[in-house]
Amino acid sequence: ARHVVSEGDATTALHAHADTDSDSSAGDQVVYSPLPTTSSSTKKKNYKKKLSTPRTGNLPDIHWRAIPMSHLRSHPNFQPLPPPTMVNQLPTKEHVRNFRQESWQWDYLHTGRCTTSQTAAALGFLEGKAASYLGIPKSLRRGGGRAWERLSQVPEDDQSLAAMEQTLCEGRSALDNEEVVGRWRPGAKESERMWIPASRLRSPIRTKPFPFTAKYIPNLTHNELYERKLYLQQNPSSSPLQARMQWGNTQEATSVLTALNYFCGVDKKTTIHEVGMCGAAFDDEIVDPLLQGLKIGATPDAIICHGNGTVEVLEVKNHCPFVWNRISPHYAKTRKRNTNKKKKGKKQKKQTNDDDDDEPKDEHQEESGLPKHYLIRDFQLETRVPTAYIPQLMMEMLCVGDAVDLENSSKSKVSKPICTSAIMVRQTATKGAILLRLQRDEEWIQEMKYWLGKFQCNFVEKGKVPEDN
Repeated sequence: ARHVVSEGDATTALHAHADTDSDSSAGDQVVYSPLPTTSSSTKKKNYKKKLSTPRTGNLPDIHWRAIPMSHLRSHPNFQPLPPPTMVNQLPTKEHVRNFRQESWQWDYLHTGRCTTSQTAAALGFLEGKAASYLGIPKSLRRGGGRAWERLSQVPEDDQSLAAMEQTLCEGRSALDNEEVVGRWRPGAKESERMWIPASRLRSPIRTKPFPFTAKYIPNLTHNELYERKLYLQQNPSSSPLQARMQWGNTQEATSVLTALNYFCGVDKKTTIHEVGMCGAAFDDEIVDPLLQGLKIGATPDAIICHGNGTVEVLEVKNHCPFVWNRISPHYAKTRKRNTNKKKKGKKQKKQTNDDDDDEPKDEHQEESGLPKHYLIRDFQLETRVPTAYIPQLMMEMLCVGDAVDLENSSKSKVSKPICTSAIMVRQTATKGAILLRLQRDEEWIQEMKYWLGKFQCNFVEKGKVPEDN
């Protein structure tokens, strides 16, 4: 149980619409949520136990119980992408989705493209007035300046299929085979066997069968654990904001495994597919007048292919447990310093600097001489898809297009989208995970494309930075 799907048993999953949710019109559906099974007396005992458990510290372990993506790729129900060096040609532009997320090719494809990281900002969802109305957290609010900067970038080549193939397939970099030597890194032992199929496990008599399709074999030695701690000491998180970003990256594969364990438990024929940047087919092969020449793209964390042929995009959100310990003298000192900086910076604030975080940042650790103190929080999840992420999920469903297997896809110009819903996994460190489903809404997607096209026409092409609100 090192990698728990959630606090309850997967067989007690909830299959009901979130009718009580105020955003039920958005199509939210609870696929799985932990069920409260403990009595009041048990809760009191657990509460006393929590009080005696250390919940503060100076070194956030962002790799806690994390499974590296390189290990997940060897899971029997996971279909990985090939290494970037094995992608030798691009029959169509959409084949760029075969490049892994950590490759330099995937980074290159972001140039001048409206991806999911910029969609909500370009639509105005994150502007002060709109975000306040939609209930979007302050830490996510910003204007359209960054989106404008991204979309104003000009790629190095002419973006034709031949040019992209030459750049991405033939212009290989040493980064493809980069070896990190001399320090710990997650997933270094990729050649070892990491999983045992459940069918091969020998379970004693009168015991429950193994609940998942395969068992993960941890092989972390004491020496490797020491190297990991040493690496974290040499590369500490400077603030909860940085820890939150690092936690989201390192825990991504673990959350994908959560979805794999659940859906493969329901249907053993289900497979999870790794995918890169989708949507390049919209560049010129599928001309959409609503986009007005805007290039779009999206990279789901995975694609779920169910045994009955249903296809869903998978997006995971990992909620970091580390926050400032407010009784720490270091917190008070840092808070005061950042408050003074904000007062001075208000007069000189530029339009593009619109994403100030409301948490303190530690930029002078050596000056203070005080240790940073973090607190582990219990994150209470809402059974709904947060408003800020709806554009991301809709964009992912749009960009996946009409096929998962591009080699055997239909060549017809008229085809139906293959992805009709999205799964979001919201996972915590202490309170399990919930799985939510958002249905595809064609009318919403058409509106999204229309306003993204307006952003491209009114701001990007005219070289005009969008004003606030």
